[in-house]
Amino acid sequence: MAIEKMEFVSITSSRDCLDTVLDKCCESSCFQIEPAVATSSGDGEKALQLLNDKNPYDVPFKGLASIATELGIELIETDYSSCRLESGADFTEFCDGLESSLAEASRIKEAVQQIISQRKAALIQITHLNGLNEQFDRIFSCKHVHVRVGKLPIESQRKLEYYKQDFFFVPFEHDRNYCWGMYFCPKDEKEIVDDIFTSLYFETVRIPDFVKGNTAEAFERIGAEIAEEEKNVEKAESELRSFADVHEGEIQRAFSKLCHKRAVFELRRKVGVLRDKVFIKGFIPAKKHKEFEKFFADYPGAILTFMPPDADSSCTPPTVLKNTWFTRPFAMLVEMYGLPDYTGYNPTAFVALTYTVMFGIMFGDLGQGFVIFLLGLLIGKKVHKSFGGMMTRCGVSSMLFGTVYGSVFGFEDLLDPVFEGIGIDFLPLHPFHNTSFILLTAVGIGVALILISMILNIIIGFREGDIEKAVFSNNGIAGLLFYGSIAGGVAATMLFDVEIMSGPFILLFIVIPAICIFCKVPFAAAVKYKELRLSNDEENMTVGNFIVENFFEMFEYVLSYVSNTMSFLRVGGFVLSHAGMMLVVSTLMDMVSAGAKPAVLVIGNAFVMVMEGMIVAIQIIRLEFYEIFSRFYSGDGKPFEPVKAGFSTEIE
Repeated sequence: MAIEKMEFVSITSSRDCLDTVLDKCCESSCFQIEPAVATSSGDGEKALQLLNDKNPYDVPFKGLASIATELGIELIETDYSSCRLESGADFTEFCDGLESSLAEASRIKEAVQQIISQRKAALIQITHLNGLNEQFDRIFSCKHVHVRVGKLPIESQRKLEYYKQDFFFVPFEHDRNYCWGMYFCPKDEKEIVDDIFTSLYFETVRIPDFVKGNTAEAFERIGAEIAEEEKNVEKAESELRSFADVHEGEIQRAFSKLCHKRAVFELRRKVGVLRDKVFIKGFIPAKKHKEFEKFFADYPGAILTFMPPDADSSCTPPTVLKNTWFTRPFAMLVEMYGLPDYTGYNPTAFVALTYTVMFGIMFGDLGQGFVIFLLGLLIGKKVHKSFGGMMTRCGVSSMLFGTVYGSVFGFEDLLDPVFEGIGIDFLPLHPFHNTSFILLTAVGIGVALILISMILNIIIGFREGDIEKAVFSNNGIAGLLFYGSIAGGVAATMLFDVEIMSGPFILLFIVIPAICIFCKVPFAAAVKYKELRLSNDEENMTVGNFIVENFFEMFEYVLSYVSNTMSFLRVGGFVLSHAGMMLVVSTLMDMVSAGAKPAVLVIGNAFVMVMEGMIVAIQIIRLEFYEIFSRFYSGDGKPFEPVKAGFSTEIE
């Protein structure tokens, strides 16, 4: 599959029309704006500068969001066509009007809530003073006695008896760590006594002035005050709810329009200005050329210039994957790894085909595949379109290979009469009867996919003009000959008893390619590919260092060839694993009564589908990313992100 063709667009307009032009760019939904680059002029002429105006919509945005929170209004995107507010000053005036209308009710609510908070805090403090029957105001009004209320660590309380100063401590309540109480001393000795208790980690608790009477009376009085103040809070909240009911629609429309205006103004930071002209640049898909022009057809204030995507060297064209109906859901796997650059290769079709086939091989069951297909349809409609699309395609593949294996919900003999009836004697392919064939086939699939990945790398390398990558690398022509010759020679000898590993064959297809891989840097330089691109390390490298470094690098390549190939054994391993797990389910069914068999069948199949299906899906992703993608793919592309004035309630 290809990558969507892009066009570079330059828009010139007067500064007065900037907001209108940016608004139309957002409305088009197909324009990705690129930041302008400030330039300097050495001859005294004015150069292109960047706009960095303060956004006038920030303050009313925060204010209106705060008002909505206070009124309990959940802000949602709303049609704001009837809203007449335009400038930042208009929105600020609107917010000020709302705040002035809410000021009294908000002030009363805040003041009452503060009183309630103080009263509740006081209740917590005097809770630990149960048993104090004397009046608080009488205790604290003593002229000759100094009094402190607070808590003292348990271990510190035991140390009080060692002090001979004139004081006494009255405990009221103990918990696990502290003793709550108060101490008394003559006022002329309070500094000494306070220092003693401070050294013992005594924490003073302030009893507010509004606490009157003894502990029991204070509890009753403060509780009554809290109840009365809570009624006042309810009254204030009722007034705010009434206000919200009247003004909610107006607030929703104003905030939606404010979000749009704020987002459009924020785009100014990417605009260049020269005198009274502004310059906007970006990319659009080539197929949207006429559609984009129509947005400005009735607006002569903007001049559009369309150019090739590489017209501006400071801007990298974004990547949009162009896929078919079948391959489109698998684009999310490619995007997980990283998008290709604009001139790169779109591997989505390759991923779609290999992923679907490998899933079917590893999870082949006609019945379970049908269930996965149905779940994919449901998930695609209700939850995630791409994920559901992948499931439907994998479900069909599972059904096809399940038919080959003769497996229907784990029963491997249900399709035998069907194959016998149509005269196919080599099917079904029961996994446990063909273990060697399945494992060898899995390795063969791995070899084929690795070779295809190398071919793709060669094509991409020639397209990029990278001779080292295309010819001399371990994934280039040299690597293809080296790996393919060894794999072909081993397969011919072991499977077909054909000896092709002769001296000339080894020299031509194994030794020479290995030397090319070993000496890829000097060989690439020899064809003048890297004549001016050798790094300092490469220029200063000695022969000894070169040999040692490339020896270990070559050893790593050979090891990776072996490990990558063996990694595909998991494809065959999961075929056997799936058959083994369903055999366990079948064995459990034979051990239970006839009435319990359906339940065991359903639960067993559900368990296998969830657990093994998830593991298989993850293992295939690993094969795609590590064994295939790593050979040819570079996900360093830039995603296409068209500008939009989206709705947002986040305050930065």
